[in-house]
Amino acid sequence: MEAWFISDIHLKTAEERNGKILLRFLRSLLAGNPQQVHLFMLGDIFDLWVGGHTYFAKKFEPLMQALGDLRKAGARITFIEGNHDVHVEGYFQKRLGIEVFVEAQYYLIDGVRVRCEHGDLINLNDEKYLKYRSIIRNPYIKPLGSILPGKFWDHIGNKASKKSRERSGHYRVSNEGELIAMIRKHTSVAYAEKPFDLIVSGHMHVFDDHTEAINGHSVRSVNLGSWFEERVKVFCLRNGVGEWVYLPSED
Repeated sequence: MEAWFISDIHLKTAEERNGKILLRFLRSLLAGNPQQVHLFMLGDIFDLWVGGHTYFAKKFEPLMQALGDLRKAGARITFIEGNHDVHVEGYFQKRLGIEVFVEAQYYLIDGVRVRCEHGDLINLNDEKYLKYRSIIRNPYIKPLGSILPGKFWDHIGNKASKKSRERSGHYRVSNEGELIAMIRKHTSVAYAEKPFDLIVSGHMHVFDDHTEAINGHSVRSVNLGSWFEERVKVFCLRNGVGEWVYLPSED
């Protein structure tokens, strides 16, 4: 079994650098042994995707085709929503057969107990974000995702994401040590809820790979960082062994 973990690509188009890298990656999984693949998409794959709109599906059509082909070939794909891609089950689950979740999920992969999540609940001190999350996750808000036109969401999202990236980027550079400490503290808190061997998260845009002993048990914590780096890497759990894999930026 090969479990692949990706997050925080923040795609604006399928034609940009990271869109092409992702497409080549998906095709490489299809060309291998897709029936032995479990792909985890841990949120913020897109800079914006709201609801089940075909507007967004058309915008990222080559990627949707590749994901659909991968599913048809027997791969399992799990999408845990981020804060930039919300209420997506209307397209991904109903049309592509991709399982969609919001909160953390647990899996047993080749004997390894794995907790997967987007990671947007790691920093519980971010009151502004927590308020925003409570609003977008409100069941009364969900229908608006599909009722309002995709172009409307795209316009609003582009303006909001630019401001958010400028603010969070500056904070991340100045507080990387603090963010890593939050990730590792969250590992201990999450382990107390339900034990695991490996926790994989995103959202923080900080690469971290840390192993520690919790109650005498070795626990590995991985944060996937982002695809804003010069070289893109993803995390793979292959036959029970976790490793980082760099993806080629060109054919």
